[in-house]
Amino acid sequence: MAFAFLDLPAEIRDQIYHEVLSAANARRPPLKDDEPGTFEFDLGILRVNKQIHHEAKKAWEDNIFIKITTPWSESIDHISSEGRVPIITKGEPADDFQSFHLWVWIDAPGVPYRGVAYSMVISLDDLLAFTRMWRFSNLNHQGLNPHLRLKLTLQDPHVPNRKIQKSLQTALLQPFEQVKDLQSFSVEGAMVLPSVEEALKTEQAIPDPSPEESLARATALKATGNQSLQAGEYAAALQQYTDAFAAIHITVSGRKRYIHADGYYYRELISGPHQGQRSDYARLIIRAQLVANVMQVYLKMQEWEDARFWGKRSINLFRSSLTGEIDSDLGGDRSSWAWVQESATMGFPARTEMGKIMYRTALAAHELGRQDEVANLMRAAAVYLPHDQIVQARARALDEPDSKSID
Repeated sequence: MAFAFLDLPAEIRDQIYHEVLSAANARRPPLKDDEPGTFEFDLGILRVNKQIHHEAKKAWEDNIFIKITTPWSESIDHISSEGRVPIITKGEPADDFQSFHLWVWIDAPGVPYRGVAYSMVISLDDLLAFTRMWRFSNLNHQGLNPHLRLKLTLQDPHVPNRKIQKSLQTALLQPFEQVKDLQSFSVEGAMVLPSVEEALKTEQAIPDPSPEESLARATALKATGNQSLQAGEYAAALQQYTDAFAAIHITVSGRKRYIHADGYYYRELISGPHQGQRSDYARLIIRAQLVANVMQVYLKMQEWEDARFWGKRSINLFRSSLTGEIDSDLGGDRSSWAWVQESATMGFPARTEMGKIMYRTALAAHELGRQDEVANLMRAAAVYLPHDQIVQARARALDEPDSKSID
């Protein structure tokens, strides 16, 4: 006997329509950490028959889409690759797409415009990632935004001229508070509430923290995290260290870590506790301190794999910056770690912090039974921490006959 879908109760059919047509359910995870996710919509249900189309259309209309248009084709790829913003559609389908609640138009007055525009469509859930990427790009390339014009147009795509509720107006507009110092900015359409627009412009007028302020904020958050760590409040410590990373434009989510706005720190600091230092050096030291502290939290929690992961990533990045080699192996014979001795005379920033990272990675590797890694890591830690008696003693013990442990 054939299954009669329309014999199901209307409430069940509505649940199925939302399962099939919601953007949240169409989202697919990225194949790699440094890639954006994707969307896979199955719109076939809208073409089954008139009744099902009519019923399912409401589920489709519950999605909130944003259309972004610019004269520069490379901007679309940049948004996706650098910002890791998942794109629902782009190219001609995006040009023709009309089911959007917000149209974001970006151009540059005075720059020749050939009448060709390029569009992409994203979900409301990814709008904050888009505006955050824009903020980081402006910080990284000082002077970008003063050349740009931004026009935001609100609409109800399903009922012309219907006012959009205040909560949705806020959700659509508030993320743009991160986009500052534009040559021109305007909000149009769908009876924009003055209170929502004024709140947005008030936030836009607040300047981004300077490198001095960012580093001071990160230092304060790190100190708070250290207090939580000493008190055994490990979840709080991890959150405070995550916030400290964010203060210097490094986003952390679980094991994922993304470093932004490097160009913002390419100058000398003129005030604050790091006055006179190069801001990129000060940032590097704080970054290494935070990594070492996060590792200490994971060691206290006996999360050995997480501790080793954080250490291994930083060690590999450090080794690559010195040697140009990409090698994820922490084992190998002693000759493969000759770069450690060679680097010891360079006087590089964060030498002490890197020693702690090496040492704590050795502790995690030991707990995981990775003895092939322990010896190299402990000896490297001893090079960078020549005055740490515990590290020195454990490194010497490794050279004793039949030594197999750092205990």
